[in-house]
This record gives sequence, C-alpha cells and structure tokens, in this order.
Amino acid sequence: MYIAVALDGNHQPLLIAFTLGTINCDDSWLWFMRRLKECLGDNTKVGFISHMSDSIDFAVQRVYPDSDHGYCCKNIAEKIHASTAWNTVVEQLFWKTCKAYNMSDFYACLNNLQNQVNGNHLHWLDNILIAKWVRAFFRRVRFNIKFIDIPDVVNWFRRNTHEFPITTIIEMVHDSMQAVYLQRAAFGVHFTGDFHGLLTPYTLKVIHKRFMHSDGCRIRHIVSDKYEVSKYSTTESVQLDRCICSCGKWQKCGIPCEHAIASLQRLEIAEIHRMVNLKLSTAVYRNGYQTETGNPIPTRRHWEIPVESVVVLPPRQFS
Repeated sequence: MYIAVALDGNHQPLLIAFTLGTINCDDSWLWFMRRLKECLGDNTKVGFISHMSDSIDFAVQRVYPDSDHGYCCKNIAEKIHASTAWNTVVEQLFWKTCKAYNMSDFYACLNNLQNQVNGNHLHWLDNILIAKWVRAFFRRVRFNIKFIDIPDVVNWFRRNTHEFPITTIIEMVHDSMQAVYLQRAAFGVHFTGDFHGLLTPYTLKVIHKRFMHSDGCRIRHIVSDKYEVSKYSTTESVQLDRCICSCGKWQKCGIPCEHAIASLQRLEIAEIHRMVNLKLSTAVYRNGYQTETGNPIPTRRHWEIPVESVVVLPPRQFS
C-alpha cells in the first residue's frame, strides 16, 4: 500500500492519497508521486518525510525537484540501536541531535553523541545527508519528527486485509476515512478556547507551554522590532516583524517560541495569537474539512470503468 499522509492544524494525521500495488520499485513510486502532484497542484510548497527508501527518494527528486525530502528519524534510531550499546543516555542524545532547531545546537549535540559512543560506530551516519534527518537543515516545517504517523485505521487495513479483494479494501478505507473526516468537520465547528477559538487546541497547548518557558527571560530592546532575549547561559535574537528567532523554533513550526513570547508580552495576548502561522488557525482547519472544498474519495459507482475489457491469459505450461 502506497500512502501519503499530512498533519492538519490540530496535529492530527490526514490521509491525502493511497493506492495499492504489488511491488515496491522506482516506477511504482514515480507513478504514485505524479498522481499525488495532480492532487496537490504544481505550486504547492511541500516537504516530504519517508522511510529510508531509494525509490521514494528517486520519485520525489523527479516529481518535486525543489522540495525537501527527509528520512524518518525512527529508522536512523534503529540503526544506531543496532550498531551501539544502546542506552537511555544515547537515546536522549540522538533525539536531541535530530530535533535541534539551529546549526550550532545540532553540532553541539552531535559532538556529545559521538563522545558518548565510539565514533567508529557511527561512521555510516556520514553517508546520510544531514538535511535528510536534522530539523535545523530541513527548510520546510518538519512536524512530528520522531515517527511517520499513519492513521491507525489505514495501518490496520494494511496489516489485516491481505486476503480481501482490492475493491473491498478500497471501500473499507474509503468508508472509515470519510467517517473520520466528518467527525473532524463537526469537531472544528465546536472549537472552543481563548478569543473565540482562533487557534486549534494543539496550537493553544503549545503556546501555553512556551508562555511558561518564557518565565525568567531577560529582554533587551535593540531597535524597532528587534530584541535580544537571554535565559540561563544562552542569548537569542528575535525579529518580530519577520517572525523569526535565532533559536529556530518560530520559523520551523509557525508558533512563536519562548523568546518571541517574552518579547511580545508588551502586546495584548490576542495580538500574540495573531503571530501564529495561519495554517494553525481554526478557520483553516474548518475550511479543510468542509465537503465543498474537500476532495472526497469516490464510491464504487463513481469509478471509471474502461470501455474495453482486457483478458489476462494464464502463463503457458512447458513440459
């Protein structure tokens, strides 16, 4: 099963496209990626996270040459586990390394990781482009960096329906996912929260957490919308007009970091919420699940059936 999944504004997996195939090869992934582009359009700026597959890498480069394509860090974690004496410290250092928001933090974390384990055990990591697994070098938003979150219902079908006809599997996935979309559409109508639910619950939760982390920050106004924010032994530069911070969090996830929030606290909290990327608003969430704007999976009566039938003969028997 070939699957394309995104995350919506409430950090929930959203099935974009799926198909069934018998083999995993360059041509199959190229066909799937081209059909995906027909769905998303030519001008969509997207980033891809996938398993460590040369076929997927080949298809992304051919169909989306200007996009970023990274690997699921869970795959790399498994390789580190197999090549080192894995322990809790190594695990924490690895995830801290791959989730670093800026280059200086990444190299500091990588150095700590290499010092914790024998550097020779990680020599194979040099053969994987840094941009493939490190958030700081990934130009697009890299949500949920720890694993690829495929909807549970699709995972269940992939594991348990091998004996079913293809048409039955497609109808089962269609019915289940359409039910999920209807539930989310109803959920979006009843979003509640501060300021009439301008932001999704996930976004509000992140902002609340970063408000708490902003406690204790020391702020120095530089000029215009530029600030210098210090906490403990680190100092970050914030540019409010450009929605960026040197820590990298704001521009990488679309939600003001604790340094930006500390600088923004002179504003009304409603204004702070408006500094969040529009994609994380309830308005965009509701619009995404409206049946008028969505592209629902067609039922069997809408399938395109070829006029001419094709007869597939059994293989010849040779004595």
